[in-house]
Amino acid sequence: MTHLLRQHRSSTHSCRRSRARRAFGTTAMAPIALCVAALLAPVAPAQTPIQDAGGKPLADGIAAIVNTEIITVSEVQTEMGDEIFRLKARYEGDELTEHLSQKRYEILNRMIEHKLQLQEAKAKQITVGDEELEQVWEQVRRNPAGFPSAAIQSKAVLREELMVRRVRDMETRRGLFVSPEEIRAYYKEQQPLFTSPHAHHIRQILLLPKLGETTETLKARAEVLVSQLNEGRTFEQLAELFSDGSESVLGGDLGFVTKNELLPPLRDALHKISPGEVTPLIETEIGIHILRLEESRPGVTQPFEKVKDAIANRLYQEKLQESQAKWMSSLKNKAYIEIHFLLSS
Repeated sequence: MTHLLRQHRSSTHSCRRSRARRAFGTTAMAPIALCVAALLAPVAPAQTPIQDAGGKPLADGIAAIVNTEIITVSEVQTEMGDEIFRLKARYEGDELTEHLSQKRYEILNRMIEHKLQLQEAKAKQITVGDEELEQVWEQVRRNPAGFPSAAIQSKAVLREELMVRRVRDMETRRGLFVSPEEIRAYYKEQQPLFTSPHAHHIRQILLLPKLGETTETLKARAEVLVSQLNEGRTFEQLAELFSDGSESVLGGDLGFVTKNELLPPLRDALHKISPGEVTPLIETEIGIHILRLEESRPGVTQPFEKVKDAIANRLYQEKLQESQAKWMSSLKNKAYIEIHFLLSS
């Protein structure tokens, strides 16, 4: 590895000084833009075979160098998994190339971040004992949710995953606190989040134009139904017999709907009637509607005591994400990261 880094000393000298300050963003989707000169230049042949940490010669290329460790092309390929096939099934041409490139950026960035965190855990001498590993191994085998697939198949990978989680929690959760004042302020500022919307219980008769039917004829059919309503026929009967809406089998019952679920002409018409009343004919791009308002239900705000724990958890998670992003940024800023090449399509 020392030999490899020595080969790139001239092309990456400025990158060494700046470390990773122009590197990946802290989010997985950030573009990879590190050490452009080294990225474009081919890797010079080594005088001796490049070896991994176990002393085995590397059969494939180097995708990235992270401090004194490498990420190989085959490791990126393995992380890609079936994603290549899924993307090829959905896209083609330039669009496929773009999505493949974006996914590789995301995966390589995630792998670099994982390696940086593992290096930090080792530097801080964080360990996971054999007994603890065995206990977690049995738990993960029974319930793998939340763990990467590789950690479920290898105890060595699981140990590293636990080390990463431990150092991340130690560095990012320390000092995090959500005060009662913050919780109360969020509740007041975000009141709509805790208030159910105003809703209307309505029934509908919907008439759709038949093939070749004019607007005048469609209106005439609707007016006949209005006349029958005025003569005492029930809305439910007429809806069941004549409505073209799927809710006709329920007597036209649409249940409770909010204003955002209604077409603007329907919403406007409902504002002009009271429970028990029927709207005039309403024309939309769908057809002609007749609505009856059964009941209006005002919005209800949940009490603070009922939602304060959920608010506290939400605010804590937001602070935790921010803390983790800052920590990851600091790891990258002090690291030497060099990108060699990515996979072809």
